[in-house]
Amino acid sequence: MKRRTFIGRHVRLGQTALHTALLAGTGLTLFPLLVMVGMAAKDPAQIYARFWNWPAPIRWENFAFGLRVTVKYLFNSLAVSGATCVLTLVVALFAAYAFSVLRFRGQRSFFAAIIALMMVPGILTLVPLFLTVRQLGLLNSYAGLVWPQVAASLPIAIFLMKHFFDEIPRDLFDTARIDGAREWQILRHVVLPLSMPIVSTVAIINVLGSWNNYVWPLLVVRDEALRTIPLGLAFLDTEFYLRLRPGMSMAAYTMASIPMVLFFLFAMKTFIKGMTSGAIKG
Repeated sequence: MKRRTFIGRHVRLGQTALHTALLAGTGLTLFPLLVMVGMAAKDPAQIYARFWNWPAPIRWENFAFGLRVTVKYLFNSLAVSGATCVLTLVVALFAAYAFSVLRFRGQRSFFAAIIALMMVPGILTLVPLFLTVRQLGLLNSYAGLVWPQVAASLPIAIFLMKHFFDEIPRDLFDTARIDGAREWQILRHVVLPLSMPIVSTVAIINVLGSWNNYVWPLLVVRDEALRTIPLGLAFLDTEFYLRLRPGMSMAAYTMASIPMVLFFLFAMKTFIKGMTSGAIKG
């Protein structure tokens, strides 16, 4: 009896320590966000004189300015991220299905090449990728923004989907073929409904990666009308002289963060489910 009490006490202490660590990590994660929002609600005098005080009065005009300067970049980011996500999912679905279900010559070699591409740092491909896009005449265009990001996203997307497809019972494919289903019908009616967790996870990863991409748009885009949110925010200080008005700058960053915060809160459950999903039980 004493031993059980001792073990139970240690389990409770371990859980308490774990919860404390998680709360501390959450606090450290949210602290910069709270500082950003607090600065966004103040004018320069409030920031320099009472940095840690609650903003009084709240400078709503800062948020109006932030919305005005970021909304024109918001549509570009939505278009680029959406197109990148859709194209990556379509190509990765067919490729992962082929590697997992079909059998063809050189299958292992091709998949090993995809795995090898995952090990190449993206910074090493910037120069050859830029030269290729320039030769194709895609600079300063949506195509030049989207297609290279699709190519960069495909290896990890194919890897994740192929691993998930491998866990689907083979009997389902055999039964569908006996009923006369073709491969594209099996993918549409058998594989895709069972694979929504991993499809959603790949979609979330691609949207976040494309939305936050700064280096590639900086290389490709010259026209202000094509700037995405990260690129547009980088030019705010020079175009609107915000170095002496940090509140307006933080307000623009706050407004630009809202879409991804809402997206993450909405998709968090699906993302965790997709990343932790195991074998499918038949």
